[in-house]
Amino acid sequence: MVVTREWANQKSFLRKVHNREVNQWFRDIGENEILDNSTARKQAKKACLIQSKDDKNLTLIKMMTFRQLVQQTHLLTNCYGIPIDSHQENVTFRPQVSLFFSQDSSAVATGRKPVKGQISFRLINETSTTMTEAKAKVLATKIKNEFALNNGYIWKKGKISCIYRDKEHGLKLNIYSLSEAEGKEIINKVLDLIEVSYNNDYLKVTEPKRNSENNPTTSKLIYGKLRKDTRWRPTANVRFTYAVLSIHGMQNRIILVDRTRNYLDALEWA
Repeated sequence: MVVTREWANQKSFLRKVHNREVNQWFRDIGENEILDNSTARKQAKKACLIQSKDDKNLTLIKMMTFRQLVQQTHLLTNCYGIPIDSHQENVTFRPQVSLFFSQDSSAVATGRKPVKGQISFRLINETSTTMTEAKAKVLATKIKNEFALNNGYIWKKGKISCIYRDKEHGLKLNIYSLSEAEGKEIINKVLDLIEVSYNNDYLKVTEPKRNSENNPTTSKLIYGKLRKDTRWRPTANVRFTYAVLSIHGMQNRIILVDRTRNYLDALEWA
């Protein structure tokens, strides 16, 4: 097959962007490590990395293998919620920032989904009118520095509930963590983003007697079949992945920071 300049440029771009994402996904396997079939993850990584001699068909197959078989992006998680336009028709709200975290794929128990984490807060001093792209970029840089650098900040999730309520600044944080100190650290990082001082009077810590359940082996009869029991406040390290800004009157969220490389319009990448 004749290699055109267009294809050479396209493959060069894909090898840089796609392979970087594959290496990040399989970060437990060194980039210079020999890939063979000795382990399932090495075999999977080898099946996803685009090589210099791969033709168009093989390149496409490897990209689809990574997205659909490894990441399984086509299997959308079912969520409770309503469409954005329906929600905005009934509720007016201040701009909201949401930080998303996810367990590394290498640490996920067989047959389970990655443990997730989300922290949301309002920009109480802003409205849809006063919020601008310039302000969003400043916020994105702050989030990148606090959470996205050094392979992403790791939140150690657990059963302890650290609730921080500051009505004046519109904060209603509920952080599940391994310890009170861990919860306070995350709360302070959020406060740094909006330049608000910590007040210990606003913190309520609750530690349930029940133990975390990371991977229950028991099952129960649900809808005619035996199904695994759900986890309860599992203990896991969840890593920062991306952050978004929701503004009333806008159908699409603004991607502030992205470590996944899934969002091409992010204001900041890490």
